[in-house]
Amino acid sequence: MGMDVGRPMANALSQAIRFLSRQPRDWKVTACRASVDKLLYQMVFPYLSVYIALLGATGTQLGVVNSVGMAAGAVLGLASAAAANRLGTKRVYVIGVALVGLSYLVTGLASSWVVALMGTMIWWCGSTVSGHTCGIVCGSSLLNKDRATAMGCCESLAQGVMGLAGPVIGAVLVTRFGGVSTQGIRPLFLIASALSLVSLLLISTQLSQTEYVAAEKASLRAGLRPLLLLGERPDLWRFVAVSCLANLPTGMVLPFTQVFAREMKMADQYVLGAMVTAFAVVGLLLGVPLGRLADRFGRKRILYALAPVFWASNLLLVWSPSPVLLVFAGMLQGTVSMTLVVTQAMAFELVPSSRMSDWLAVLRFFRMLVGAALAFVSGIIWDHFGPEYVFLLAVGIDAAIRIPLLAGLPETLDAPV
Repeated sequence: MGMDVGRPMANALSQAIRFLSRQPRDWKVTACRASVDKLLYQMVFPYLSVYIALLGATGTQLGVVNSVGMAAGAVLGLASAAAANRLGTKRVYVIGVALVGLSYLVTGLASSWVVALMGTMIWWCGSTVSGHTCGIVCGSSLLNKDRATAMGCCESLAQGVMGLAGPVIGAVLVTRFGGVSTQGIRPLFLIASALSLVSLLLISTQLSQTEYVAAEKASLRAGLRPLLLLGERPDLWRFVAVSCLANLPTGMVLPFTQVFAREMKMADQYVLGAMVTAFAVVGLLLGVPLGRLADRFGRKRILYALAPVFWASNLLLVWSPSPVLLVFAGMLQGTVSMTLVVTQAMAFELVPSSRMSDWLAVLRFFRMLVGAALAFVSGIIWDHFGPEYVFLLAVGIDAAIRIPLLAGLPETLDAPV
């Protein structure tokens, strides 16, 4: 019987090795960079909003912090598309990774929430630039039949393995430095800034010089050119709306979850860390299986299946009477990452690779503008109507707008490359 069990496991491992071995080297490099980036972000994320609140920010100001940062990232996203054409994918990638490291340094040295705002703005800019170039490599180098699975592998390694380790390390360090306070949290950002050099070295030394976009001179028209794509392809507008609403949790839910758990549910640093760890477990366990299912049965079916889980996570967070259920809400919330992965896989299949840079810039521009508006509105709702309504509104928008829009989109799995 042991042999019967061992044989399927050996076959599965052999298939996994063959699958990874045939993927392009640049994708593997950028997947490793994403894992390091996720480790550092997950280390600080459970305490980021709490830290900014401890520096004096109200709910509205916390919304402003994320809103301004996302708006700055949206504008820079268009510029990064032109920069990739002018300077090359690798150079722009390095700039983005360097900005992420700088953001942690500025945030760690912040003495007020206004300085933390500057750090957050730099993070959104760096994350936008590095994410854009990462998407160019991923979208241009992977085949349709492998795309969702490969992205699921990346999600399992980054969001899963590193996402599990990050909160544990963060909780230990916060406890070591004095608990949930500005002085207890501040060292996390300084450590993350120092370790960001690993990502910088990885991209600068291991990524090839392959150009995935056509070289051209930078100009005002080049900066605005991505927006012209929507004039050429009006059918893409519906997907832009779906992508923006799939990204809704980034500006509306995730920045407020930890503060809600801390202030409304009295969660300590261990519960906050456990919530983010539970979030990461979903990426670890379901990243590859859901990617495989999306490659086999279609993107839309998986997105339909994930939506009710996201709704349940928000409702459970609001009504949870115990720390255990808070952690369970965090685990259900982890399906957000897979929703974004499958939605991004659809995006890669809607335009030819020659327009991939422009298309990703357009999507990121509108996603971040909508996210910035929602983050600002969420802060006002938090202060003037009640924190719980932020999460209830997120459920309503997703169920009443995103899902009907998704129903009107074609399935992209078998779209021509």
